[in-house]
Amino acid sequence: MLQRSTLIFSILSLFSLSLFAQTGTIKGTIKDAATQEAIIGANVVIEGTTTGASTDVEGNFIIQKVAAGTHTVLVSYISYKTKKIENVRIEPDKTTLINTAIEEDVDQLQEVVVVGARQTNTEVAVITEIKRAEQVAVGISAQQISRSLDRDASQVIRRVPGISITDDRFVLVRGLSERYNAVMLNDVLTPSTEVDVKSFSFDIIPSSAIDRLLIFKSAAADLPGEFAGGVIKIYTKTIPDGNSFTFGLSTSYRDGTTFKDVTSYKGGKLDWLGFDDGTRALPDNFPRRSAVNQGPTESNIALFRAFPQYFNIKNSSAMPDLRANMGLTRRFSLGNMEVTNISSVNYSNTRQFADINQYRYLAFDANQQRSDTSQIYNDKSYSENVRLGVMSNFGFLISPTNKIEFRNLFNQISTKETILRTGANSENSLDINNYAFRYESKSLYSGQINGTHNPTDNTTIKWTGGFAYTRRDEPDFRRFSSSRPRGQEEMGFRIDVPQTANPSLVQAARFYSELNEYVMTGSGSIEKKLSLFGHGDEEELQSKFRAGVYVERKTRDFSARWFGYVNPKNTEKPNLSPEEFFAKDNISANSDGLYLAEGTNFDDSYDAQNLLTAGYVGAYLPFSRKLNLSAGFRVEYNHQQLQSRLRGSGAAVDVDNPIVRPLPSVNLAYNFSNFALVRLAYGLTLNRPEFRELAPFSYYDFVYDVSRTGNPNLKTPSIHNFDARFEWYPTDGEIVSIGAFYKRFNNPIETVVRYAGSGTSFTYGNADQATSIGAELEVRKSFRNLSGIPFIQNITLLMNASLIKSEVELGSQFVGQDNKRQLQGQSPYLVNAGLYYNDQDNGFQVNLLYNVIGRRIFQVGDNLTPTIYEMPRNVIDLNITKSIGDRLEIRAGIQDLLNQPFRLIQDSNLDSDITGVDESYQKYRRGSYSTLGINYRF
Repeated sequence: MLQRSTLIFSILSLFSLSLFAQTGTIKGTIKDAATQEAIIGANVVIEGTTTGASTDVEGNFIIQKVAAGTHTVLVSYISYKTKKIENVRIEPDKTTLINTAIEEDVDQLQEVVVVGARQTNTEVAVITEIKRAEQVAVGISAQQISRSLDRDASQVIRRVPGISITDDRFVLVRGLSERYNAVMLNDVLTPSTEVDVKSFSFDIIPSSAIDRLLIFKSAAADLPGEFAGGVIKIYTKTIPDGNSFTFGLSTSYRDGTTFKDVTSYKGGKLDWLGFDDGTRALPDNFPRRSAVNQGPTESNIALFRAFPQYFNIKNSSAMPDLRANMGLTRRFSLGNMEVTNISSVNYSNTRQFADINQYRYLAFDANQQRSDTSQIYNDKSYSENVRLGVMSNFGFLISPTNKIEFRNLFNQISTKETILRTGANSENSLDINNYAFRYESKSLYSGQINGTHNPTDNTTIKWTGGFAYTRRDEPDFRRFSSSRPRGQEEMGFRIDVPQTANPSLVQAARFYSELNEYVMTGSGSIEKKLSLFGHGDEEELQSKFRAGVYVERKTRDFSARWFGYVNPKNTEKPNLSPEEFFAKDNISANSDGLYLAEGTNFDDSYDAQNLLTAGYVGAYLPFSRKLNLSAGFRVEYNHQQLQSRLRGSGAAVDVDNPIVRPLPSVNLAYNFSNFALVRLAYGLTLNRPEFRELAPFSYYDFVYDVSRTGNPNLKTPSIHNFDARFEWYPTDGEIVSIGAFYKRFNNPIETVVRYAGSGTSFTYGNADQATSIGAELEVRKSFRNLSGIPFIQNITLLMNASLIKSEVELGSQFVGQDNKRQLQGQSPYLVNAGLYYNDQDNGFQVNLLYNVIGRRIFQVGDNLTPTIYEMPRNVIDLNITKSIGDRLEIRAGIQDLLNQPFRLIQDSNLDSDITGVDESYQKYRRGSYSTLGINYRF
């Protein structure tokens, strides 16, 4: 608390410095002289400067930090006469009012030619886009993002109705797991960033790069057909307002981590940039598996000794987190074409320590109403996370009817993780002391070039080409265990090594994996407007007919190798440190020596390809001002292929699954007025298996002590989606909506529990069917018109909530599990709320944000193993922003003020509920997170 108090005091002290600035404020309203209606988007500028503002949806504007003195103000708007207001007197710390009207310039009306782009990143623009959308949609703007301390898309999207986050990066829409989402970056489908599941890691996109984020929850012909939760569209910024250069720097303090003594291991020289410099790579010219498994030959012993010998841990003090960013925007003319560019570089180096308590139990005793504990672990988990991101987006405004955009986004992300596990295994009467040293790096590039052309007033042609690349490396994941008889502390710990020639992935092992995925996409569409139903040429009543194609080619190659230390002669080793035990001198072919044996299996690699070709036709038909229909028909041809081999026999596994699916969709809207409407929607969608879910590859999860294996026999599920939603827009910046949805799944993919001699394993299977039904509420309310008190007028409330109930019928193949349960990963309720205070006169903002999600299944169980539930936790964030002049901004805040624990609880008595008799499976706290930063615009 002392650090937090000092932080807040420092912030407020800095804010007080701005009181001495000799500046004032201009605000007012601009109207049409003839109609007295508010003019939206009029420019109000101080003559001879670049200082100015645009009017909002009510015609209001405000210009802050105007130098004291006398000025001339210019008011302009397309097709209106520019108005000059002279002798505007500005006094320090006072507000000058300008309420005026401008006249339409009839003589120049036919001569106006505009080369520009519609503003899309404001809160009003996004709400307008949602209102005009033909589907059920929600979204968030760059303007709203700027009011929070959200650093990336995963934190931003938490504010959207019906959204929850797992593992701080994966998105669940309407309580459905990440596999049911389609994610598009600038209208191109993104590749999966994970090996094991179909998911996109939203933490790779910095919040400063986002123009707007939209989620479409109902189907349409021009949307991908593979989703059930939602189609998430992320648009990065392309068209800037003008030239600028910005720099930002922030530091953060995390309770329980910063300045704490932590343990880690020796890494590489480029870890601070997110790259492995080769320190963890296999030795040069390392041979194939067949050569290694010839045993401890002299040549192999030389190879084994060449492995990096870093097994000891080092202690250090965790430094504060650091983030830095630079941004550059440019607009310039190239002949008759206007060119724009937005480029940015983002860097972060963060640290996280967690003191994790884990418990495992024997069977539940119904008489005693408890389970005997079989294992108690304490994990000291410390991770260092680096992200380096570069974005460069170009816009080419060729003419009023032709625009081309070229977007590029690259991220290099790494995690260096150390886990020290201590505890007791009562079943084996052992004290244990285990270690895991892990490093993961990801390289992700996404590029798109797209064009928008209007050859006539009623025709729009769009095209897109895209390329994406993902590389994931996990070099030299080292884990080893040590033990001693329970309670005999004088003996010390003995490192566990198999006493046979067969290595163990669980004991002393080194694991290497590499994944490469390439995605090439192309799309084209045409939209034609026609006047039907006697509506004439009125824009809002134009019918629209559209058609398009989408092609995507995806290839992936994955390979893994692992090696384990063995001691076939069962030679007794003294109680040595890890560095001494695995030293080169102990790697030998002698009778008392250790050596490495390769445990790589036939199924530890696979190649996969997917070709998706889609075509669609659709129509938007406004039968009247009140009733409109959007209907379409999409056909997707998908050819999924995978090549691998079975463990043990090495028999070939060839998945070849071509499928053609017609996907109809209908969206009906009835407008009660200009401010209220109701939507009804139906769509048929799919959920294809991900490559990893098909591959027979088995991966051991050290944290949860389980293995996960794919299933090449999975079917493609289909989903029937029904939606109903009422929307009310009191003003252009406000919304109240109430919605309901129902989904029916055929052959949904669910987790299946399997038991092996070495422990629990999970794979995937098709359940018979499932249903999901829910209700949603969203409110965005400004207090501007509720009171004459300025403080209250500056407040805005945002709130959204969801209630969801799901049920899956597993079928006969899910042996030992309840035939009916809720969908894995689904939350029965979600609540997001925010109070936003924005004092534009003084450049001061305070935001208080709240989030909670309901209990959800973390890991499925059966009649022998209890289901594990993730419990709710209340999260409150406080953000403060203060502008000093036109260029400097100070931002501060505390995230996760309550610091409630992450808790996993097992359903010990197998009654599908969590009560007082159920027991803790895992528990830890992440720590409240305090941030202080500055942004400066040159």
